[in-house]
This record gives sequence, C-alpha cells and structure tokens, in this order.
Amino acid sequence: MHRNWRNTIFSDEKKFNLDGPDGYNSYWRDLRKEPRYFAKRNFGGGSLMVWGAFHTNGMLKLAFPSKKMNSDEYISILQNNLLPFLQENNTINWSFQQDNASIHTSRKVIAWFEENDINIIKWPACSPDQNPMENIWGIIVTKVYAENQQYPNVSELKNAIIKISNEISTDIFRKLIDSVPDRVFELITKKGGPTKY
Repeated sequence: MHRNWRNTIFSDEKKFNLDGPDGYNSYWRDLRKEPRYFAKRNFGGGSLMVWGAFHTNGMLKLAFPSKKMNSDEYISILQNNLLPFLQENNTINWSFQQDNASIHTSRKVIAWFEENDINIIKWPACSPDQNPMENIWGIIVTKVYAENQQYPNVSELKNAIIKISNEISTDIFRKLIDSVPDRVFELITKKGGPTKY
C-alpha cells in the first residue's frame, strides 16, 4: 500500500473482436432507442490482440502482438515500447507491473528485465485483478464498441483503438493510479473477495 504508485507503469493485454468485445454473446437493446440491426459474421470475423501500458501522465505506445504471443515476441514488445519510454524518462526510478502469465515470467523474459535493470513489481498469482489497466481497457472498449459499432476489418479496429486510447485524459490515469492504495486496502478488508474496483 505504501509504494509510490505514481512511479509505476501498469500493463496488460486484451483481445478485441470485429463484432464486439469478448464476452458479448447476445444482443442487448436500449428500449428508449430504435432497434439497430447488425451483421454477425461466422466465427466473429476476426480479432486483434493489444498490449497496453500506462503511467500517471499517459499511455505508452500500444503494441499489437499475434494471438499466440511467445516470450520472444513479448521481449520485442518491451524492447520497442517499454524500453524507449524508460530511456526518455530516466530521471524517475520506474517500476513495471505485469501479471503472471507464463510468457511474462519465463526465464528469458526475467533475464531481459534483469539485463535492462527494470524493477518488476511482484504480483500475486491467481489473485483478484486489481490492475487499473483493466479500467483503461473498459474505457476503450466502451468507446470502440459504442452504439454496437462493428468493424469491417482489423485495420479499422486497430485505428479506432489507437485513436480512443490517445483521447483518454491525464486526469483519468492519475485517478486510477491514486486509487491503488484504496484497492489494496479494500482487497485486504474483503479478504480477497470482490471489490468495487
């Protein structure tokens, strides 16, 4: 709880589909509006994986890995997206947060972090997800798929994700990071149960 969370970079990956976010298997209609009809492609029509990370002043450059990312591809993302940020902002002693996905904790990836002198936050395995990057994904998903928006191809979906991520205000990033001590406290209070975050 007493860590300087403002010196933390939070990261995560998310899958986006052309026809709507993961987990939306049915159509929901706002009865106050005219019904909208939209096509449902076989097998969802396509999807896109996105790696994102943010800090108190904004987002790092998004990356679009393959759906079967391995340790080498993850290192490439870190090399091209995290490392340049750290080098440009080297007056701050940053910590990097990632979950415990197997590619994040492979020997090769851990060795890369050590070689580049990057401080990794120990994140509990199989814990309730308190990563505020999930909130950023929620904001992006809500706007990318507003009014049941669908995309004809992966390129247009990618452009929408980039555009919306660039429009998130700095105030939101700061509020999310400043909420981390409260998240941890509530998680402890609820003994690992569900929290409002």
